[in-house]
Amino acid sequence: MPTSLIEEAVREEQPYRAWNIRQMMTVPFAERAIYELSDEELTAQRVVECVRQVEVDLQGLTSGVRPILSVPHLLAGESSAYYHGYVLAEMALQQTRSFFMKRDGYLTDNPKIGPDLSKHYWEPGNSKKFSEVVQSLTGSALSAD
Repeated sequence: MPTSLIEEAVREEQPYRAWNIRQMMTVPFAERAIYELSDEELTAQRVVECVRQVEVDLQGLTSGVRPILSVPHLLAGESSAYYHGYVLAEMALQQTRSFFMKRDGYLTDNPKIGPDLSKHYWEPGNSKKFSEVVQSLTGSALSAD
């Protein structure tokens, strides 16, 4: 694959990476805004107002690309925390990627990555907290850096 095609793909996709994270973060921030309402404020109109304000604050849009109240996760109690998980997983992915790039300078065909992921991420299973496995591999606490 020519380098020019790789560079073109990066130029096309890079501006949207931060936007995608902001869209994902809109759901947890909207949930927080709802949970922070007092019982007296907890009306359908006030919930919509809170959610729309979060959409404006994080996405910069007055109508939202995907209105947060259309996200089914908010309606199903067993899955309402999924978006929090998506954001945390993306943070861990970027932190892990950064660790390997700083340590080894490359990712593709790197023979050290598989054994490290196996040892630090997969082998512990549920015996360690998510944040503990990230720190175990990268040497740093889970961070948005």
